[in-house]
Amino acid sequence: MQDSRGLENNIVRVIAAVAFLLVAYFAIQVFSGVYTNKLTQNLSGPANAMKEQFRQEIASQTDAYAACKLGINFIQAQNDDLALLAFQKATDLDNGYRDAWVWRGYSELKNNQPQEAVNSLKKAENIDPINARTYELLSVAYSQTGDDDNAKKAQEKYDYLAK
Repeated sequence: MQDSRGLENNIVRVIAAVAFLLVAYFAIQVFSGVYTNKLTQNLSGPANAMKEQFRQEIASQTDAYAACKLGINFIQAQNDDLALLAFQKATDLDNGYRDAWVWRGYSELKNNQPQEAVNSLKKAENIDPINARTYELLSVAYSQTGDDDNAKKAQEKYDYLAK
């Protein structure tokens, strides 16, 4: 009789310990979520201010080459929306700057804007019809828009020019 009572006590202790651990686990999850949200809110203010400062710097650019270089820096920093703004500024400043159009198309692909990328890359193609990178990206852009025929043609041109 005493053994069964001891067994019952041990089972109750194990159940209580598991229940305590589960409650503690969920409490930690809730509090860490609240802390993370608070921390994110505290950091988003300076990040937004810095992003606005970069937007102003892009808007004030008067040299297409400098704007394009700025966009490349943003691509390397994985800041795709600012990169696109910089490449748009570069192409606005110099409509005949092939590399800016190619980078703009690339950036539009990264920003999930494949139709805009096709338009930009077609402008790059009109400026320089033998740039392999243009056709490489056109192939991707056409594929993403569902235009498989043009994607195949662009890939063939890329393969030919990349030799």
